[in-house]
Amino acid sequence: MYVVNPMPAQISDHLLSQLLETDTGTIGHFLDSGFMDVGVSAKMPGARIAGTAVTVRVTVPDSVIGHYALKFVRPGDILVIERGRDRETACWGGTTSVGGVKAGLAGLIMDGAGNDISQANAAGLPIWCRGVTPITTKYRGLGGEINVPISCGGVAVNPGDAILADENGVLVIRPSDLPQVIGDALAFRRKEEELLSALAENPSLCYPDITGASAIVGAKLKV
Repeated sequence: MYVVNPMPAQISDHLLSQLLETDTGTIGHFLDSGFMDVGVSAKMPGARIAGTAVTVRVTVPDSVIGHYALKFVRPGDILVIERGRDRETACWGGTTSVGGVKAGLAGLIMDGAGNDISQANAAGLPIWCRGVTPITTKYRGLGGEINVPISCGGVAVNPGDAILADENGVLVIRPSDLPQVIGDALAFRRKEEELLSALAENPSLCYPDITGASAIVGAKLKV
């Protein structure tokens, strides 16, 4: 059986552009949840994307529903695919990547294996997945779902969530949390820039002294 739910509201370009001013590693300094596990990794060096999650659940060796989702994606959307326990079969390959770029897809996040990564890179579609395989799915008509709550990389993803993905990993953010997360991330980035400037201007500065690490250890140092 196939389930195709309405498309979620897109996150504003303004918020997404602000989100792209930061990165998952910066946000990881103050946020603990929402990060996919390290197995879901970037396959396009240097890629960084932010967009609205369009979710797909296909836990069987069938590529129909993932391809069908390209009828609905809008420029800037990110397709997030749950593959269940299937880690060996790719439901997405090179020609599908070309089709995704034509549809305006900003990127693909997949809790499983991919295929034809070099073709996807050449087409300009960044992919985050668990690995690469020569084994591909077929058009079997076994069912699947679009725009339902899914699990990807150990994280719950709802249609319309914000996705930030880069060389460090993938982060899922609820739309209502975006302004706070962005504000905290940009503030942290400014502090990092100030620290780097201080180190560049004064080589005699000791890094742990200005970060506070020396004070913390000194207060609890066993002598």
